[in-house]
Amino acid sequence: MRRATPSLLGGAAPGLVLTAVLAGCSTTPGGGGGTTPGDAAYPRLTPTCARVTPTGKPPAVTVTQLNRIVAGLDLPLWQAGDIGASARLPDDRIVWVFGDTVRGDGITPRIVANSMLVTSGLCTSQVEAAGQGPVIPDRADGVVHWPMSVVSVSRPEGDVLVVVSARIRRGTAGGLDFTYLGSSASLFDVAPGGAPTLREQLDITPDSTAADQVNWGSAMTVRGGWLYVYGTRLPSKDSFGRALYAARAPIADARDRATWQFWDGTAWVGEPSRAAVVLPARGGVSQTLSVDVLDGRYVIVSKRDGDLGNTVYAWTSDSPVGPWTARRGTRADFQDPSGQLQYAPLAHPGITLADGKLLISISRNTTDFSRLLTDPSLGRPVFAELDRP
Repeated sequence: MRRATPSLLGGAAPGLVLTAVLAGCSTTPGGGGGTTPGDAAYPRLTPTCARVTPTGKPPAVTVTQLNRIVAGLDLPLWQAGDIGASARLPDDRIVWVFGDTVRGDGITPRIVANSMLVTSGLCTSQVEAAGQGPVIPDRADGVVHWPMSVVSVSRPEGDVLVVVSARIRRGTAGGLDFTYLGSSASLFDVAPGGAPTLREQLDITPDSTAADQVNWGSAMTVRGGWLYVYGTRLPSKDSFGRALYAARAPIADARDRATWQFWDGTAWVGEPSRAAVVLPARGGVSQTLSVDVLDGRYVIVSKRDGDLGNTVYAWTSDSPVGPWTARRGTRADFQDPSGQLQYAPLAHPGITLADGKLLISISRNTTDFSRLLTDPSLGRPVFAELDRP
């Protein structure tokens, strides 16, 4: 259940292959994606949320209001979830992608490797997949997908949601026994008001158990016709923070491996082996982070010194590859005396806060798995805010 900390998860080989809840919700099953009550079509959104009419400016909310909504969520297929990266869709809804997810009593399986929620205003729908499985299916050999980042891309032929996930092989010695194998991209078609529908999946990197590989797709952002894909790497087992790397591909042709470029410290080049560090591991970032473009500047949000660190920072730059200026944000101790964990802060600029600050979420979990199943609220993210960089 717990996302890997820097001492537990390796990184992906550089040889790239590719490349809340309350107001306004109906309790009628079905809904979304053109389904009707009782319709067996999948994927579908349940419950149905009323469409939000785009106004050009999303409504402002408060951190207190959002945390109250999260605390009150009672969705059968989502009782707790890991990470929770988000992207605003062109129809003004927001998609949230989660890793290991606890579902309600009586739901089989009780835990899946990933899930997806769609919010419309303050109403939240779960994306229900066929067979009540994960929205990104497990591989035939049992390897699962933990989403790391998500972006929404508008194209003439239709809107596409791109989710990059870590491929994980679970072990048999408990929740912390797993191996990172590489990164994959899942492409979802998203019709206005509909449920995201998985179109295809592509491996970004081949399977590898190397502990020092680059985890490409730990963050993504879009600007000026380019899809920027960031990777993190743990240089040694003794390191806490991770080094950050940058790649880019034209949005119009990102599936063509020949179009991908990697920052080598001076220029964008075609060879992934020449990718250079854009933020060093010392004082570096978590395995999963967020990179966004705010007011024309690139903004990283992460814990400093990795997930074992105790403070959320924001790094800013006029360039997607730095140099970066770090600024201390809010306190988020990795573990408190009760065993509660806080890690993987992410920014959510698609949601406007009434006080003008930047909304962030912090993943939470507990070292006591049985306690989590009894009280899934312990594994729900908590919202906080940073001064807008």
